[in-house]
Order: sequence, then C-alpha cells, then structure tokens
Amino acid sequence: MSRNRTAPAARVKVVPTPLERATLRLFLPGAVLQGLWWSGYLLIPYVLAKSLHASTGLITLSAVLDNLGMFLALYWGHLLATRGGRRAYLVWAGVLGRLVMLLTLFVHSAVQMSLLLAVVYFFAAMVYPAQNNIFEQNFRPTMRGRWFGWATGIQNGVAVVASLGLGRILDRDPDLFRWVYAFLGVCGFLYLFLLSRAPVPEGTPPDATPFRLRSPFPLPARAVGPFQPGRIWRGIARPFADAMRIYREDRAFNWFEINFMTYGAAFMCLSPVVPVFLTEQLKLSYHEISTARVLVGQVGVAMLGPLMGRVMDRYHPVRLCAVAFFALAFYPVALDAAGIADAGAALPLVYLAFAIYTVGMAGVNITWNVGSMAFAPKGQGGYYQGIHVAMVGIRGTIGPLVGYAVYELWGLRAVFWLAFGLFVASAVSSVALWRGLRRTGGAGVAVAGR
Repeated sequence: MSRNRTAPAARVKVVPTPLERATLRLFLPGAVLQGLWWSGYLLIPYVLAKSLHASTGLITLSAVLDNLGMFLALYWGHLLATRGGRRAYLVWAGVLGRLVMLLTLFVHSAVQMSLLLAVVYFFAAMVYPAQNNIFEQNFRPTMRGRWFGWATGIQNGVAVVASLGLGRILDRDPDLFRWVYAFLGVCGFLYLFLLSRAPVPEGTPPDATPFRLRSPFPLPARAVGPFQPGRIWRGIARPFADAMRIYREDRAFNWFEINFMTYGAAFMCLSPVVPVFLTEQLKLSYHEISTARVLVGQVGVAMLGPLMGRVMDRYHPVRLCAVAFFALAFYPVALDAAGIADAGAALPLVYLAFAIYTVGMAGVNITWNVGSMAFAPKGQGGYYQGIHVAMVGIRGTIGPLVGYAVYELWGLRAVFWLAFGLFVASAVSSVALWRGLRRTGGAGVAVAGR
C-alpha cells in the first residue's frame, strides 16, 4: 500500500512548475544555439594550429587569455548582484562576447585571430553569473541539476553533430573558418538573447540601479560621483575583497574551490600540449580530431548530462566531483599510451582517452556550472558562481604556462603524468571534504543522499 501511495508523489516531482516551464521554453531551444556556438569554441585551438599555422606559444597564449577572462566573472558577478538589470546585461554580453565574431571575416593571420579572441574571452564570463541567477530564481533546488542536465544533453548533442560537420568543411577548405565562426557568433548571440527573455519571479523587487550601456564598456548607468582615484580603486578592489571574505567565512566553499583549483590545474596544463600532440606528433586530420575531441569527447557529456544532473541533485555536488575527478585521471594516461604506441594503435587509444574524458567531464560539467549553489546563501547563487568562475582565471593563467614549461623542459609524457597526479589529488581531497560535510551537516548535506 505504501509503495502505491509514494510512487505518484515521486513522479509529481519531475513536473515543472509554471515558472520552470516558461523558463525551459527559452532555455532548452537556446541550448541548440549554444551547442552550435560551443562546437566552434571547442575547435579554436585546432583552427589556430591548422588553418592559421599558429606556434605552440601563441596557442598557449590563447588558452591563457581564454581562462584569464574567466577571472573577470568576479567583477561581472558583483556588478550583476549590486546593479541587476539582467536582461540588458545578457544582451550586451551577447553583442560584445559573441556577435563580435562577425569580424572573423576580416582575419588573415593567427595574431589577428588571437586579438579577436581576446575580445571574446574578455566578455565570455559575463554569461555564468546571469545564467546561475536564472537557475537560482526560477528552478527549485531539487530540480536544478535535472533541468541543467537536459540542457547539457541538448547542447552537447548538437555540438557533436555540428563539430563533425565543421571538421569535414575545414578539411576541404581550411580558409572557410572565417564564415564558420561569423555564423557561430550569431548563434551564440541568439542564445543569450533568449536567456535575456527569461521570466522574473513574481514579487522580485525592481533593480534600484539598473545595468545599462553608457559607453562601449558595460558600466552602471547611475552617476557614482566625481572622479576620485581612491573611489575608483575601491570600486575595483571591492569584488575581490568580498570574495576573500566569503572564503574566510565559508570554509566548506573554500575547500570545494581548492579541489576545483587542483582539478583545473591538471586540465589547464594539458590545454596547450594536446593540440600540438594530436596535430604534430600523431598527424591527425581535422576529421579525426573532431571525431575524438567532439564526437567521442562530447557524446558522453550529452548522453550522461541528464543522469549526472539527477545524481548531483540526489547525492550532492562534492560526491559527484570525487568520482568525476578520479575518472579524469586516466585521460592523460591513455594519451600517453597513444604517444608510445605503434601507428595502428595510436588513433584507437586517442579515442579511448576521449571516451574516458567524456565520462569524467559529464560529471564535472554539471558541478562546475551549478554545484556552487549548494554552498550559497539564498539569493547569492549568481555571486557565488561568479567567484567560482573567477578562479578559472587563476588556474587558467598558471596551468597552461606550467604545462608549456614542463613540455619544453621534459616533454609531453611529463605533462601527462603531472596531470594524472593532480587529478588524483583533487579526487582524494573531494572525498575528505564530503566526510567533513557529513560530520557538520553543512552545504545542504542534510537534504542530500548519504
């Protein structure tokens, strides 16, 4: 009898509320556009290497700029939290960070492409605080992972198909990257435009100092008083001071970020050397690279995204991190095996490496995007995510440089095994954090599965 009574209740939980349904009508179709944008984003290092013949140093610089731009999420998150105006904020994020890729039509060198990418990277991190603000306001805490998982599945499924097409197009004519990235920039803008139309919950107070554009740079529209160097410095420093205060006061969140920092250092030190490894040492074609990096490397993220979302909702982000980080430890091991294997076995081992990668990243993708909200006080989910994303800027600046230095000094194999050790360390530390949370009952553990 009790089973018959509880089963319908369990099914009711998966039905979206009216607010969730209205948001999903924009978010899920938008995931198709985001998938198209993401398919090109994944191939940027390979376009630099193959279409524009960029040096390893320039590819490393591009990776550093990509991740250094994430550090600005601290500023963008603070700006959104204090000024609001989410709709205008998202539109300008789309214009300045994505629609600007129309200028790819005028690119003729790797340096020009890198300069354009620097603009994209500067504004890229605007997206994450606003996206999490929508998740926090419009989705129930017990359903965020599920809905984000479905969107992840759509996004990465589209990215898989689109990237295979891009690989074939660019194999035929590498110079077509200009038209490809101009089109993808429009797709990326349209995704953020759809997000900007997401409904605001009833009873939400209006923004006291709304975000508007007064110049080519996104700044609050309300006057802040006469120019004073001290005020400008305090305005710049305040987001960082607030972040340090949160780290001091919220030790569990601080530990969570340390674990992500360790995982990210492993991931980032691989970023400048894997494109070189695949293109120069293994001599793979665009089609083989896109098959490995996107078809194999993203199909698991697409297929496992909904499952990982439910796992996170049920078992807590920290537990999912521990498993995902440990799985990723075997990604560089498989790449190392491909480097020393004979010609016939190298490509299958690369595919195996990216199959391992896709399983681990399916879990990381969910926890990276929405896991920080498990630690945030009510109403601060977007700001906590801004802090979380900003840490990518630190590890994204240091990691590729360390990877490049180790590569130059000791070769590819040393980079692969350094990454292995860091992945394992992040997994072990996540297990320790979970045990600490179970003892204290912090960060939503009381309502998570044990």
